[in-house]
Amino acid sequence: MEGHDHLSIVGRPLHRMRPPLGVEVGQYVVRPPLIKPSRLSGRASGKALSDGWAVNFAVGCTHACPFCYASSIWGRGPGAGRRWGDYLFLPSNLGEVIRLTPWGRWAGEEVLMSSTHDPYLPQLAEGARSILSAALPAGVRFCVQTRSPLAARDIPLMARFREQVRLQVSVATMDAGFARLIEPRVATPEARLRLLERAAEAGIRTGAIVAPVFPPVDARMDWRRDLESIVERLAGIGVDVVYGECLHVRGNNLQLLEERGIVVDRGALHSFDRQAGALFHQLLRRYGLKGAWWYEYG
Repeated sequence: MEGHDHLSIVGRPLHRMRPPLGVEVGQYVVRPPLIKPSRLSGRASGKALSDGWAVNFAVGCTHACPFCYASSIWGRGPGAGRRWGDYLFLPSNLGEVIRLTPWGRWAGEEVLMSSTHDPYLPQLAEGARSILSAALPAGVRFCVQTRSPLAARDIPLMARFREQVRLQVSVATMDAGFARLIEPRVATPEARLRLLERAAEAGIRTGAIVAPVFPPVDARMDWRRDLESIVERLAGIGVDVVYGECLHVRGNNLQLLEERGIVVDRGALHSFDRQAGALFHQLLRRYGLKGAWWYEYG
């Protein structure tokens, strides 16, 4: 079985890479099976990212994106009361739970990896490979959702099971300066798109989530041009599916954005959602792409 060799950067195992300064790292125990029901990703939620299943194997995410609403999920447990982006709890028994999960029970089912954290953080990439190595031969299908170019290391594995894998990235903007504000610890948008290019060249199905699309803010006023630049780039890659959604208000994400100098008019989001969704669908038709806008405000 693949997945037991240590992924490394300059000779250091990825799971031993130090987290960003100020991030608390701890451990927790996860119970089998590793695949669990997901209300966030199933088709009933309006988001066709899985058949209602997800694999999450961490609590927290070091990307520290202030818009992220995963933090609102962790009202209890290891992350309770902590600032989003400042903690990452890793399962102390991941190898055991991988062995104890009856993967064949989900043969033919699509599972999202992952719904509450990036599966390809440096501290998690080795675990992601081990999970795929155990689950793919058992017939499990995956939508692998990431913002990390480290997923490229597993393209050969995914390509062996290309009929079971969709590799998908999130891109919120092509504006490098704005990206640094809203995704402070994430690889550049261009690096994520190159990941999709490599996956497509390997014959792996690809997708993108254009999100969150921000309304006009001082740091990036021309949202229309920005949105079209993303869609145009995705069309050049030939991605199989593109989803989009505007900024959602969840937990304290607007407060976290304001702390980074990004002030969003909360009252304008309802009309902006409709406006952005209409433009998004126009762009999909113009560039010959398939996809859908996930409306938040009806």
